Amino acid sequence: MKSVITLGAIKAATGHEAVTKYLEEEVLPSSDWNLVKVRRRTVRLEPPHAYWASYVVKLGRGELVYPEPDAEPVLEEPAAASAPPDALPADISAAVEEAEAELPQPSWTEERELRLVARGVFDPEHWKTYREKVASALGELGTDPMSGPARPALFDDTQHAIWFFPADPNLTSLHRAADPVEMLRVFRNTQPELLGQPGRITGVRVELARYLPEIAAILRYDLETDPEAAARTVFGKVQPFNRGAESHRILTEIWRAAQRSEGKLVVPEPLGYHRDLGLYLQSSVAGKPISSDRTKPEFLPGVTHAAEALATLHESSIPTQKKLPLDREVSRLARTLDQFALVEPRAYFLLRELIVHLKEKLKSLPEEEWLPTHGDYKYDQLLHEDGKFSLIDFDFFAQAETSFDLGKFCAYLVPSMPKSWEQSLAAEEGRKAFLDRYQELRPQATLQRFPIYETVNLAGRAMTLMWTQMRGWEQAAEALLVIAMERLKSRLP
Repeated sequence: MKSVITLGAIKAATGHEAVTKYLEEEVLPSSDWNLVKVRRRTVRLEPPHAYWASYVVKLGRGELVYPEPDAEPVLEEPAAASAPPDALPADISAAVEEAEAELPQPSWTEERELRLVARGVFDPEHWKTYREKVASALGELGTDPMSGPARPALFDDTQHAIWFFPADPNLTSLHRAADPVEMLRVFRNTQPELLGQPGRITGVRVELARYLPEIAAILRYDLETDPEAAARTVFGKVQPFNRGAESHRILTEIWRAAQRSEGKLVVPEPLGYHRDLGLYLQSSVAGKPISSDRTKPEFLPGVTHAAEALATLHESSIPTQKKLPLDREVSRLARTLDQFALVEPRAYFLLRELIVHLKEKLKSLPEEEWLPTHGDYKYDQLLHEDGKFSLIDFDFFAQAETSFDLGKFCAYLVPSMPKSWEQSLAAEEGRKAFLDRYQELRPQATLQRFPIYETVNLAGRAMTLMWTQMRGWEQAAEALLVIAMERLKSRLP
């Protein structure tokens, strides 16, 4: 019987060196493209089941164009003699990288980028099931990712798969939704509703906005029109299992509530759902997400608007069958205990103690009022431009207790790795402003379980850090768990 693949083996099989070798030996030899750079973008660990790593692959072809040298190079004054002339820096490789980064780099006359995903599976039985699913999901596609969407490559010895966007083994229609030719046909069939004014769609430019492998992808569509004044940008989201149908219905209801809110809630306009593509469309919204810098001038007004938007959603009475019970959130943390035990024992003990206190406090607190709620409420779900704010991403919209999104929003205000004390102070000020404004708009709100919801989400963030494996995640996760215990014992400000 084959043994479980270790995390080290999976990381090696899906790591930078292995991916580079795969590209150079298996993908590029049959093409005229040259490998320029491979950059790891994200990783995700989900013990004991799987590990993902995604990469941005930069390619070039044609001719190398070298930058023109300076006509009159400027020589710097020699530094004060503090070391022998032939002394080498302590870290030679770092010094070389820094020097090369400062020099102008040559470029190819034609360049392109690919998004590569590698997913490893630890358990042999799980790999067998996953392999069968992946092999059958995109069997109609070719094998060359350089010439179009290709089915995933499977490696049995190391139990991992590699694929390139827009092919995805769980989003089987994604490659069609990312095809400009197919989407031009789709958009032309609905162009009166899309454009909102007389015009003809002549072309579509497709750009990847966000991609969570096997979960969802957001695509930006720039519609070229005749006349040009009718041109428009729309966004589409591809999800599995026809989830987009419910997302479209919910956004339509929220759009109507926003029209009645006198500016307290601003959301994208729903533009349709295409079942065969698993794709729902919505209008673009001006602005960019609020950044993680809590000291930026837009941050405090943004969290105040967030309170107004959430209060509007809570009063909207929008029907939905989906529910987000608190006991499921606590149980999810309990299941994570085993994962922490495998990779970070100190966080394991902190979380174990926290769960004990959570369950004990929950016994004495009655259930709150159930209301329609965003479901994934965080500051980066707000876009801002010229002092105005819009709310996006309603895929997790559901019925939940009043404090569900209040606790999540406040938990995500806490910086996981603050660069300065000002960041932490600004987060506390934002938390108070958010809660004050919400309670001003809804003084009758039932919030007795708020400390539990905030605590659960702080612990959930620690869990996410463990999954992403970013540098320094261990200390950040422990800090969040300590803050979670403090929040659990604190009263609502």
